[in-house]
Amino acid sequence: MKAAVLENKGALVYKDVPTPEPGPGHVRLKVKAISICGSDIKRFVDGHRMYPLILGHETSGVIDSVGSGVAESYIGKHAAIIPLVPCFECEQCQQGFYSACHSYSFIGSRQSGGFADYVDLPEQNVFVLPDELPFEHTALIEPSTVARHMLALGDFKSGQTAVVFGAGSIGLMLVQWLRILGAEKIIVSDLLEDNLKIAVKVGAHVTLNPSKVDVIKEVQKLFGDGADLTLEATGVPQVLEQTLSVTRPRGKIVLAGNQPLDKSLPLTFIENMMRREISLVGCFMSYSAPFPGREWTETIEALSNGSLDMETLISHRFPLSKAPEIFEKIGAHQLAHQKILLNPEEVG
Repeated sequence: MKAAVLENKGALVYKDVPTPEPGPGHVRLKVKAISICGSDIKRFVDGHRMYPLILGHETSGVIDSVGSGVAESYIGKHAAIIPLVPCFECEQCQQGFYSACHSYSFIGSRQSGGFADYVDLPEQNVFVLPDELPFEHTALIEPSTVARHMLALGDFKSGQTAVVFGAGSIGLMLVQWLRILGAEKIIVSDLLEDNLKIAVKVGAHVTLNPSKVDVIKEVQKLFGDGADLTLEATGVPQVLEQTLSVTRPRGKIVLAGNQPLDKSLPLTFIENMMRREISLVGCFMSYSAPFPGREWTETIEALSNGSLDMETLISHRFPLSKAPEIFEKIGAHQLAHQKILLNPEEVG
């Protein structure tokens, strides 16, 4: 089969690799659509812990083969990848905190992923889908579940107000879930006007560009003491510092942006958090019990009833064979994008 393989930092190669055969308790998914995640780009640009690796976890397709111990009724089913592979045995797994598993694996970063014609999956990592949903849309289930998980961690309730920092894929999924769950007002901040336009289309009430306005002052004009919930999806330290100033006393902040490890925050950040008695919550992945969690089942419900708009988030479509070229352009900041979909069945 063909696959896009990360062979080293900055080296993604489209080439022939062995076609996987599902072992006991596993299935093989014939890939129909793959979305590029920001974490895939980071591994390409900054390097990764292991090579070679087939990237890709935002993936959907059709099950075409099963290993021993797996019902043959799976064959022909449409499915998406559930990328986290927990052990289900450690203390954290037993409590349903699968993202904190002591010995987890992850499809597309610790084992072969979906940038290929086929991918091998444990049966537990198959998320069976309704046949009528488009593969491109179901490939975007996983980023939707991250946004839904953030709102669960923030204990969001209908009628509350929210500020979303960052209108990338997670930020735009956040806007949609806030709309679906009944937010009274949604403010979105981003540097890119194109992103802000999409945010309005999918449900934002107010958009703010920090290169043009003082975001903190504008939020305070609208919300007084601040929003009930602030959601950080940029991974920019200066933005993280702003979250306290736009959140009301005893409000909540949920962090999902991957911050640079070589930066630091002033301790006044902690002091301000304490004085305002604000809850600061970290988000890592998107799972709850029973595995994979309500984040996944609610995403399917929202896709099926049309309240979750995936099409608007897709900016580009390419054959999988173009992946090396696309990653080069993204790494060189030559391709502004939202979600990029790759199709292994198209010929470049």
